[in-house]
Parts: sequence; C-alpha cells; structure tokens
Amino acid sequence: MQNETYWLIGLHIPASLLPSTLMWVANILMLALILFALKNFSFTELLKNKPSQHVYFGAMVALLLLWKIKAGISPGLGFHHLGATIFTLMFGWPLAVLGLSTILLASALLQHSDLLSLGINGLLSIAVPVFVSYGILRLSQKKLPANFFIYIFVVAYFGAGIAVAANRLSAIALLSLVHAYPDSQLVSESLVYIPLFMIPEAFITGMLISAFVIYKPHWVMTFDDKHYITGK
Repeated sequence: MQNETYWLIGLHIPASLLPSTLMWVANILMLALILFALKNFSFTELLKNKPSQHVYFGAMVALLLLWKIKAGISPGLGFHHLGATIFTLMFGWPLAVLGLSTILLASALLQHSDLLSLGINGLLSIAVPVFVSYGILRLSQKKLPANFFIYIFVVAYFGAGIAVAANRLSAIALLSLVHAYPDSQLVSESLVYIPLFMIPEAFITGMLISAFVIYKPHWVMTFDDKHYITGK
C-alpha cells in the first residue's frame, strides 16, 4: 500500500529511503531557496496584472494534475512530467521555484504523504531542472544569435530534455550514494529510460512555448519579440 501511495503523488523519493539527517539538511536548503526566490521577485507586479495571475495559477493547477500521472515500478525510481522548463521560461526562475514548490506541497498534502522528504524532492524535481533550464537560457543569450528558432529548439526543446536528464541523474546518484537500491536496479528501472522520457518532456515544452510565443508572447516572460524576431 505504501508503494501505491508514492505511485500517485508527484514526489520522487519517499523518506524511508534516505537518512533523516540528509532530509533535514535538504529541507533547510529548500527553504533557503524559497526565501531567495521571494527576495528576487515582486509580487506587486503579479497582483497588478490579472491576466498573468490567471495564466500562472492555471498553469499550477494543470501541472498539479499532471504530477499525479507517473510511470515507474519502485518508489523513488518513477518518472513524471516536470514542467520546470516551461515554468522557468514563462514566469522566470523565482516564480518557477515558488509555483513548483506550492504544487509539490499541495501534492503531498492531498495524498497524505510524508512531509519530511519535501526538501530533497524539491531540490531534485524543482531546483535542479529550474536552474538547468535557466542556465541554458542565459548561455544561449550570451553565446548564440538572438533567433526565434534558437529560443524554441535550443532553449525550450533541448533545455527541457536536459532538465529531465539532470533531474533523474541527480536522483539516481543520490540513491546510489545512500545505497537505497542496488546499482543494477537503478540502471534497469531508471537510468536506461531517461532518453525515453526526455523526448515527451522536450516535445510538450517546445510545442507549448512555440504556441505561446506566436499567439500570446506576453505570457512568456523570458521571450522578447523585439530581441528574437524584429529585424531578423
């Protein structure tokens, strides 16, 4: 019954697999990240913009539902749609961290899951993919031409795939370090499936971002049509 609970919720790793000291350290780090995100964003701007509020909170509800759909066998080795890249590109990294953290907490509360593992799952499922996505965005802005197709295919499509890979590789490395599962099981139940799950994450993110920047560019905070389109 315990395995079934972890199958349904958006958490990757249950508390039973990790040392309690590690989870408390992770909780402190995740709380510090949330406070840092709060410091780097003004909620006044969001509150003044009603359409942006609707898009942001609507995206949170949609992702909460998606996080209930998960594939996997053993607890901690499952996959689900992250949504970290699309949140980062649409709302910026501070709102991505805050929104995804809210979804993670809501998911745990709705399924009556343990809260002690929130920090480690937040670091793996939120911090890692959000900052990988943000890093790819910043790197493309510095090193690549300001081009619409580079934003779509490199930042959105490629970025989402790499974010999933970074999330799963970091989780696998952690589980291996704490000897939660034999390495052979980590390989057979998780590592070999990473490419398979990179593709749908990349496709969904690239498709949605493409539609948004064409029809609703003001929904995508990191996209500036004057920078990427005008005069190209």
